[in-house]
Amino acid sequence: MLVYEDRLPEREIDIELRYTNIQLNSFDSSVAVSGHSSSESLGLWARRRVPTSYTIFDKTIRNVYEFAHTEYLGDMRGALGFNNLSSLGTGLEIDTTDSGIFFTRLRALLRYQFGANVRGWSVGFAASF
Repeated sequence: MLVYEDRLPEREIDIELRYTNIQLNSFDSSVAVSGHSSSESLGLWARRRVPTSYTIFDKTIRNVYEFAHTEYLGDMRGALGFNNLSSLGTGLEIDTTDSGIFFTRLRALLRYQFGANVRGWSVGFAASF
């Protein structure tokens, strides 16, 4: 995985490029069920955080923008009817570092995911600690 981080008071940028290769093999526990699969993917993920003029817990609320793209390789390519997936997202994030809450950041994102024959929306909630 390659990671780029740019942290300034007026914005934060994170970019990750990740290659995954997992070899899956069945155990010798059953003659009826046996096999091998190569699970490979190449993914690019980016997130940008920009402060708003609003605060909570004496901390600035940030707008969050996100992009992700994954290319499926090996046995994964086409297994679910598509070769790649992309998503675009936006949301809000609260820094709770000094507020006494166990989490350091709370985030809510709305994402649109798309690819060949695939379209959909999701709402995600995350907590960093």
